[in-house]
Amino acid sequence: MPPPNQPTQLPGQQLPARENGQFKKLVRFYEQKQYKKGLTAGREILKKFPNHGETLAMKGLILSSMGKKEEALENIRNGIKNNITSHVVWHVYGLWQRSERKYDEAIKAYKKALQCEKDSLTILRDLSLLQIQMRDLDGYKETRHQLFNLKPGQRQSWIGFAMSYHLLGDFDMAQSVLEEFRKTQQDRPASAPDKPYDNEHSEFLLYQNLVLRENGQYEDALRHIQTHEKDIYNKLTLAEIKYDLYMRMGTNDRAETILRDLIERNNENKKYYYMLEKCLNLTNIDDKTKLYENLMEKYPKADAPKSISLQFLTGTSFAKAIGLYLQRGFQKGVPSLFQSVKFLYATPEKVQIIDSLLATYLTNLTKYGTFETPSNIENPTEENEPATSLLWLQYYLAQHYDYLGDIKKAFQYIDQALSDTPTLVELYMFKAKIFKHAGDYQTAASWMDEAQLLDTADRFVNCKCTKYFLRANQINTALEVAGKFTRENASPAEYLREMQCQWFELEIAQAYRRLKKYGEALKKCHEIDRHFQEFIEDQFDFHSYCLRKMVLCAYVDMLNLEDHIKNHRFFRQAAEIAVEIYIRLYDHPPSEEDNDKNDNLANMSAADAKKLKNKLRKQQMREQQEKQKQIEAERRKKESQRHRNKEDGEEEKVKEDEIVAEKLEHCEKPLEEAMRFLQPLEDFSGNFVQTHYLGFQVYYRRKKYLLMLRCLKRMKKIDADNAKFHSCLMKFLQLVQSEPIADERVRTLIDDELKAFGVKQGDSYRKVEEVNAEFIKNHSNSLTHRAEAAKIMLLINPADNIKAIEFVTSLDSNFIDQNLKTCSNIYESMQMGEYGSIESSTLEKYRLACGQRWPQANIFQINPTSTFDQSQPNSSCDSQINGGGGGGATSVN
Repeated sequence: MPPPNQPTQLPGQQLPARENGQFKKLVRFYEQKQYKKGLTAGREILKKFPNHGETLAMKGLILSSMGKKEEALENIRNGIKNNITSHVVWHVYGLWQRSERKYDEAIKAYKKALQCEKDSLTILRDLSLLQIQMRDLDGYKETRHQLFNLKPGQRQSWIGFAMSYHLLGDFDMAQSVLEEFRKTQQDRPASAPDKPYDNEHSEFLLYQNLVLRENGQYEDALRHIQTHEKDIYNKLTLAEIKYDLYMRMGTNDRAETILRDLIERNNENKKYYYMLEKCLNLTNIDDKTKLYENLMEKYPKADAPKSISLQFLTGTSFAKAIGLYLQRGFQKGVPSLFQSVKFLYATPEKVQIIDSLLATYLTNLTKYGTFETPSNIENPTEENEPATSLLWLQYYLAQHYDYLGDIKKAFQYIDQALSDTPTLVELYMFKAKIFKHAGDYQTAASWMDEAQLLDTADRFVNCKCTKYFLRANQINTALEVAGKFTRENASPAEYLREMQCQWFELEIAQAYRRLKKYGEALKKCHEIDRHFQEFIEDQFDFHSYCLRKMVLCAYVDMLNLEDHIKNHRFFRQAAEIAVEIYIRLYDHPPSEEDNDKNDNLANMSAADAKKLKNKLRKQQMREQQEKQKQIEAERRKKESQRHRNKEDGEEEKVKEDEIVAEKLEHCEKPLEEAMRFLQPLEDFSGNFVQTHYLGFQVYYRRKKYLLMLRCLKRMKKIDADNAKFHSCLMKFLQLVQSEPIADERVRTLIDDELKAFGVKQGDSYRKVEEVNAEFIKNHSNSLTHRAEAAKIMLLINPADNIKAIEFVTSLDSNFIDQNLKTCSNIYESMQMGEYGSIESSTLEKYRLACGQRWPQANIFQINPTSTFDQSQPNSSCDSQINGGGGGGATSVN
């Protein structure tokens, strides 16, 4: 925090010369973070002048920095009471509010301070930082204008003033200010020998050009860039800007020249090739083929033009190109070869060609040692391929068939590769991935652990191993594996939280949810939410830094990023988990869950109940041991912090409130807690159906008709054929029919929208049964749509769920989406009670039916265990795949 200004005393608060000198020392001690000495100086003044407001305020500011928040606030408030007209006490109060992240209150305090001292530069700077942090752009403009008037000779005053207009969209005024400032820089001193490049001026010119381009003044921007080209040292950005301007002005020949220079500079950047296509207006495949043939001839080692040409080539030309591409990858041993051509698998014709080529290569490499059949089989003259070519072909074949859903063949080829080369880490990793796609997370984790043991120094493999153990719900084992790369004598979970390792926190949250430990899962979701809040807070330090260092274009990009930071997939996934859990807690409070567990124990035999109790007890003991380790690590950390701060009297700062899992699970108002995550989802992830589906579920329980209607309209706009949209619409239709709306205006609005949805004709609503039957008829081959339709059948007649259960549990090879993921979701929904009370025999029948189709899937096993046997790598295919695995793979992650 910057220190407040020196005091301007009122007569009643005037300090004698000696005490005034002590007060200046007090301020200096605060600046130097010598808090103990600062408190001593403050006590000496207060002995003689106990009601001196500014000293009391400074004492409070020091106490706040030492973590004594309550005592600090009391002193600051006493300071205000004793000298309410001092700008120092109000500035200190603003600093305290800022440290508490109460930015609105801090702004009020700064404005109050300015009423006492309107020309204080320090207060104005602090106020401008808070205003840009809170995106109060109008207030920011006024404050920067005041700073500009007070200090017109400072560079930051000009830049901040121009920036305020730029952010408001007043580009003309921003450009006018920037141009006036540029003119003042024409007589700047020559570059020193030790600093030949004036990067700050270069960044300023790029920012000025950015303002011109955003204002649509492309001709002026081009003249500007040409005039000052010698003073701009970021030549790559300069070339890309010139290309963009030439394209906007229709001067494609000049844009082409620049693009070819950029490709010469970096011939692996695919973006440049696409830009060249656009520049040349190439739409014909023959023209594109000719272009890329020339580029491949010019850059024979470049991979990008070869990869791009595979997108538009077809037939024989595609077969030839993909053949050469694959052969080169097998010869060089490229592990990521499949990932680089996976986009081609969206076209069935290309998949057939690739499959045929792979079969030919495998046959020829096995028989002749070459990719192509020798012209003279008896006396071949062709040179044999490297021995590793067959290995990488087998590795690719395993990936190829795994992606196509043929798990049996994928296992066959990965086992062949493992038997020939049992020391290659990638083979173990991909075998684990096949087991994961087959649903056997336990064995997948074991194979990934084996890969990790082959290379314990590889952090990537360690992270993969950790993730696989979490997918197998082995949380403690995952923490042990992750602990190999975390700080010594620290809890891995605590360390990864400090490092904001969000993929880990997401995976562990999902594991806790699968284990029905909702409090722990919510805790991880709240921690991720806290990380994103910290990202927003962290921008504060850059507001003044970027203006000072003139990194203005990057600063504007950062502001735009921060404005939409919560549309990141990590936050979206965490928010979805949290909202789903809160809905679950609302429908089934924890007390009910406990009763269900007791009922389950009562229905078990004595032996089974004893086994379950022992299992739960051991699990609780492990959890307690892990918590004890975390507490001990935290204690040691605190002791170390106290030791470091002992010399200068600084004490440990107060941390944010601890997130307690039990309190989260037993919250009194789950739906209100859900809104904390739902609101940013709706604000930043509104292009996902799941966002509005969750929104509907929350508003449905809160009886918010208009908000439900808004969610339905947004879902329809994104995907009107989505099964979840139908489910929500039927719920809303039944609710409107069963509970008439009193407000005439709301009822009229809803009726108009329901007519647009096609569920109201004239003055009468269509029957839910009729609409649901029509939906089933239109989606008779989709298991996902049948699952949602079955929920509506249950909604219509809650007492009789037998028909709905029979409807959703029927399996048919004609279903287009009958796969492991869909059937797993249905089975979990049945277990969670979403289809009402189900007899155990019905659930067991469905489990067995699914288990026959996906014998390795842990979810359909009573006691899933790992089938890992590294000594017999070929056993996985024969012993566990009975009757093939076609259609059994989940989507490849």
